[in-house]
Amino acid sequence: MLYSPIISLIIVIYFVYDQFEFSKVTKIRFLFLPLFCLYQFISKLDINNMNDALSVAVLFIFAIGIGFYQSVSFKVKVVKIKSKYFFLDKDSQETNIYQKTLYAKGGKKYLIGWILIFLISLFLNGDFNDSFTFYKFSHELVKEIIADLSIFMKLKATGNDWKSWELLGFANIAYLIFIRQKSAKMNEFFKKRTIE
Repeated sequence: MLYSPIISLIIVIYFVYDQFEFSKVTKIRFLFLPLFCLYQFISKLDINNMNDALSVAVLFIFAIGIGFYQSVSFKVKVVKIKSKYFFLDKDSQETNIYQKTLYAKGGKKYLIGWILIFLISLFLNGDFNDSFTFYKFSHELVKEIIADLSIFMKLKATGNDWKSWELLGFANIAYLIFIRQKSAKMNEFFKKRTIE
């Protein structure tokens, strides 16, 4: 996947900008990534020695810490959106029906946590070596941003390293748990049985 520097820069700028804008909360967006990453982690987990077992514990603690840090700047708001439906009031006047929709944004700390996960994943995958160039770094950055913006791109991920999957999965689960504790609206939203 090759991107021109201008397109890559536009993608990075959009991703950064997107973290400071409210977007509609959906269960698919918040649940798919952590569950998929945990599935990948469990299916690829291969503990051969004590160092691997220690790595599992250390990465778990790092992931929980990053998830908590990301949740600190989380904001949520309810937006009333006019629907195409209406009803007739007692005076036979058409009255629009409004639907309450939950919107959220991650903010600065979410972005910093995302960058930290990205850099740790590069390190865990052994990408920081003599042949690692700025071009490779920017290519990996844009590829990860695109995967994050359209989370179903993660399905194409074929990495065999369970460490990156563990970090990403548990950080996202921790983030979801902490934002649900922080916001009664988010907690109520995820208790509903419907899928948005």
